[in-house]
Amino acid sequence: MQALTPVYLFALSVLVVIALVLRGFNVALAITLSFTLYSIPLLGLNVVNVLVDSMNYTLLNTVSSLVLAMFLANIYQETKASRELVDSLEHIGSGFASITVPAIIGLLPMPAGAYISATMINPIYTKIGFNSYEKTFLNYWFRHIWSSVWPLYQNIILASAILGLSYSELAARNWPIIFSSIASGLIAYYVIKRGKSKWRNKTSGLKGLIHLWPFILLAVLTLVFNIPLYLALILVTALTIILYKASKETLIKSLKHALDPSLIILITVSLMYGKSIEETGLAKTLADILKTRELLAVILIPFSITLATGFEFTFVALGFPVLREIMLTHPDYVALGFLGGYIGTMLSPAHACLVLSAKYFQAELPRVYKYILPASILAFTVTTLLVLT
Repeated sequence: MQALTPVYLFALSVLVVIALVLRGFNVALAITLSFTLYSIPLLGLNVVNVLVDSMNYTLLNTVSSLVLAMFLANIYQETKASRELVDSLEHIGSGFASITVPAIIGLLPMPAGAYISATMINPIYTKIGFNSYEKTFLNYWFRHIWSSVWPLYQNIILASAILGLSYSELAARNWPIIFSSIASGLIAYYVIKRGKSKWRNKTSGLKGLIHLWPFILLAVLTLVFNIPLYLALILVTALTIILYKASKETLIKSLKHALDPSLIILITVSLMYGKSIEETGLAKTLADILKTRELLAVILIPFSITLATGFEFTFVALGFPVLREIMLTHPDYVALGFLGGYIGTMLSPAHACLVLSAKYFQAELPRVYKYILPASILAFTVTTLLVLT
């Protein structure tokens, strides 16, 4: 019974944060309460060590990258570049632009990435006639379709090191997830879009695609040259300010948006939560309980970790070391482990991209789940069938 205590407390803390968020409670405060309910009974005064240990390079890198990404997003959105890029995608079709703008930004994993795509795609979503909940879902969902295969994502980098598999091997095993994610998103898109307007921009042509350069440069700097994301963001933001001649007013406005205290608290506490889960050995406890149910363990452990923390990389960092032998013994379990983490991330009320998208589009999170939940269930079902049959 004592071994089950971390599991019981974890289940309670997750239920509390979900219940509070669904009732409109501030997400940062909800995740802080959840962290407290889980950590203090198990760690006591040692929770102070968790707080201290969390004040590390990972936290600095994540928070600084978040602030810089939002700063860049706001500056970019205020310049002609954003409008011209979206106009060129509209030239291909409004539906094409609706999906590809968040998908393009999704190729550049960064905190607040969904915020960047939200600022860019909102004019098209408005003209098509999507409401705030539909806007939030579409932007959020298509922003994350690459997270199980694209080597810029931290979870892929960590998984490659832990499992000893190359990026191409991981992509070869995880392709059912990306297929199911895209298929589920497209089905939801066409259901949502029925009866709404569609058009092509007849005048702009494709010349605005040149304004993709900030995102291409970020990818080159981080993927090819392995420059830390925050340094790459500093360089790209500086170039954006210079080349697009951002005004003083734009810079001040963008900085105010970027320094959102609620979001910084959310990111900080989520990382502390991950550290607390590590210190209490929750993943190992779950693995021991489920050792006769390996398939369930491979899915449930990554799912539960990311549902609580909202970070893609935590299910790999905390769960995969425990599950490594099982996953390497059964090759199909690699995809199922990623699937559990992916679905947990997409459903997590602590996921910064979801919180930011909903805030930008002024949507209530409970109503957004009306779209996220069915899409997640469909993606989970299709992936499982593809992997196990």
